[in-house]
Amino acid sequence: MKASPRFIRAFSLGTVPIVRIGLLRCDVIFEDLVPRYEGYQRLFTDLFAATGADGVALVDYPVFEGSFPSEPNEQDAWLISGSVRGVYEDEPWIHRLLDLVRDLDAAKAPTVGVCFGHQAIAHALGGRVEQVEAWGIGNRLVRVADQEAWMDPERRDLGVFYCHRDQVLEMPSRGRVLGSSDHCPVAALAVGDHMLGIQAHPEFDAEYASILYRGRFQNKESEGILDDALATLDAPLHRVDVATWMLRFMRGSAS
Repeated sequence: MKASPRFIRAFSLGTVPIVRIGLLRCDVIFEDLVPRYEGYQRLFTDLFAATGADGVALVDYPVFEGSFPSEPNEQDAWLISGSVRGVYEDEPWIHRLLDLVRDLDAAKAPTVGVCFGHQAIAHALGGRVEQVEAWGIGNRLVRVADQEAWMDPERRDLGVFYCHRDQVLEMPSRGRVLGSSDHCPVAALAVGDHMLGIQAHPEFDAEYASILYRGRFQNKESEGILDDALATLDAPLHRVDVATWMLRFMRGSAS
């Protein structure tokens, strides 16, 4: 991976290196979760802190409100959040975000997309994203296709919480599938050594997932789906390992 000089400096100066990750925030969190979890910036800050990594700072860009970076190297790396919207929707901010993804790809800027962000990477770079019939919710296993250098600690299977109905159905021509789940063949993807997409939500802990699922899936049609998802709350969870992988990917360990 060819990182910008600024990105390299972020990991080489001082006793506690600082990496600035631009959070391309595509939504707010479910209102019932705000009192405890505040928002995406707090969720991801706490997630990265749980890995034991020092010096990670998130810079908020609420892109769904029209706040975008001025150029691809404005921060050291980028993280695209989830959203209730679809990447195929005809919204000005979504079109602008897809253009930004293409700019980040051209600049080989380290970028990780989660759920909607994962789909945005695929859609922007020539893949196909569509809504499927069944919801994917609960703690579901991701099976890793091929172990890559930045996947440390090494794992072949990871339990992570999901909450989605859209899926990547066709890959970008330059992409590769990194992992799959029973309900989601493209559970993780990469483009080159600079773009990583994860369909699941490593930022969710079990309590977050429980509140979200109970709040969003209350109708009769969702009853069976909800019960099945709630039964997975105590299953082994590897969100911190996934977060460690994300940081290692953004730091260029793939090279």
